[in-house]
Amino acid sequence: MPKTAREVALEVVHRVNKTGSYANLLLPKRLQQSNLDKRDRAFTTELTYGTLRAKGTLDWIIKLYSKQPIKKIPDLVLDLLRMSVYQIIFMDVPDYAAVNEAVVISKKYFHPGIAKFVNGLLRNIVRKKDKIPWPKKDKDPAKYISIMHFHPLWMVKMWIDEFGVDETEALCIADNRPPKLTIRVNILKSTPEVLADKLRQEGWLVEPGRYLKEALLIKDVGDITQLPQFKEGYFYVQDESSMLISHVVGPQPGETILDIAAAPGGKTTHMAELMQNKGQIISVDINPNRVNLLKQNIQRMGASIAIAVKADATKLKPIIKKPIDRILADAPCSGLGVLSRRPDARWTKTPEQIDELSRLQTDILLSVADFVKPGGVLVYSVCTLTRQETKLVVERFLRVREDFYVEDVSTYLPEVLRQDVRDGMIQLLPSKHGIDGLFIARLRRMA
Repeated sequence: MPKTAREVALEVVHRVNKTGSYANLLLPKRLQQSNLDKRDRAFTTELTYGTLRAKGTLDWIIKLYSKQPIKKIPDLVLDLLRMSVYQIIFMDVPDYAAVNEAVVISKKYFHPGIAKFVNGLLRNIVRKKDKIPWPKKDKDPAKYISIMHFHPLWMVKMWIDEFGVDETEALCIADNRPPKLTIRVNILKSTPEVLADKLRQEGWLVEPGRYLKEALLIKDVGDITQLPQFKEGYFYVQDESSMLISHVVGPQPGETILDIAAAPGGKTTHMAELMQNKGQIISVDINPNRVNLLKQNIQRMGASIAIAVKADATKLKPIIKKPIDRILADAPCSGLGVLSRRPDARWTKTPEQIDELSRLQTDILLSVADFVKPGGVLVYSVCTLTRQETKLVVERFLRVREDFYVEDVSTYLPEVLRQDVRDGMIQLLPSKHGIDGLFIARLRRMA
């Protein structure tokens, strides 16, 4: 028997919470396999992403009204409750529909006692939903932002210390908005004007990018990767924040570039375009599957000067045979700047992970520094917003490598962004800049 929209949502929510599957990969696949119509697919998408995004707040509400401790509620039942509470509190769904459908699913998948428990708890929440004791911003701003805008409390406190209350609230609000779809035009094969006109003729809504001429903002009305222009390498799906990194690297035709943790290849192929496909780019990644994807994108985009290499970024001596003009270390990070693209990710991150990543990032920079030729450039970037992974990494690196210094990135950024450069580095914020959160530092080796 075909599954309903709510059953599909429950399946995805549960797999993501239980196994760490990526919702943005699992849900489209599951929808494709279903027999749901367009309206039900939209409902399933909103319900799935909303439930994952609001997990902490939904648990907080359930704890308020459940006589059963939340830790004793079976995982699948808890996911059903989360999904149902999300409908009751945050969606335009009649209360009776949310409750009744949850009971129907309970009777189908669980024993009668579970159905009775689900029914009783949800009806209790419906009766008391107008009296939920929401936190007050003036009394406890961190808890208020955490509960009202769906972010872990530790993360909110960290951002308040770094950015202040108002910017932190704006950040969390931005994380809950649907992500923008931006593409980078392959200037080796077309121009932004020509490709934009072509896409508009095929029914796509296209606007110029916010900061860069090669960027186009696409209003998502389908899977753009199915277009022949994508398969033929006329564009790459990439946020403008990532495009800015290549401009800060500033690769020149004829140079040798090393791209660390390069997969899936967005920055490698962009730099090849900026270099007019003249020179060499050595693109390194440790994951064999990601290296295969890197090779595919290099070929698709026609970046003939790039070679993909499977290697550990901290063990590159056997590979690098000569000094490198410029190195890009877009290092593994906590990804707190791209939470709008991974609604579930905020609940899987921990402060301990950030500390571990900070040490790894420092190790990567120190391991590649010797390959930079005298007078050459090392660019460090991460798509996150934590001080430990950004400024502190640069500071630790410079304490060890006194032959490097921070070179002001302002010259390499669009003029509108230069006012936000601090100490020669920039932290892009989704709330302020309208693109993914990203940190970029440009380090120059003394000649």
